[in-house]
Amino acid sequence: MEEQTPADLAVVLHDLAWLLPRTIGRETEPGQVLPPSELEIMRLLVRRPGLSVNEAAGELHLAPANVSTALRALEARGLLERRRDPDDGRVVRLHATAAALAHRHDQERAWGSALARALAELPKSDAKRTLAATESLRALAEVLGGY
Repeated sequence: MEEQTPADLAVVLHDLAWLLPRTIGRETEPGQVLPPSELEIMRLLVRRPGLSVNEAAGELHLAPANVSTALRALEARGLLERRRDPDDGRVVRLHATAAALAHRHDQERAWGSALARALAELPKSDAKRTLAATESLRALAEVLGGY
């Protein structure tokens, strides 16, 4: 087998990052699937609750106005709660609601089931190696700052 380079890994990870939200777990109820921008915001807030709008926009490299639009939609769905910063009442902090956390749990379970079906189509040795890379990929995501 040819030795893989960091560029090879980057391309595969990029392709997977594009494919996964478009293919894995799409079988769930249509109303349960969040648009990509809302999904990204919820992913961030589940992992880093209490960010301000500007902080969330900065983390996601989006304009605050675009984030605000998605936040209004999330709030209307009951997935987002805005709380005043206890130290500075002018600042609003963003938090996922209990419904958002339940939604995320359901979504992750659906992703896991769908990915298990996809992995079952691979040779067993490939599926096993792919699963074994989970912790290393999680560590890489942490280094990259997105996890």
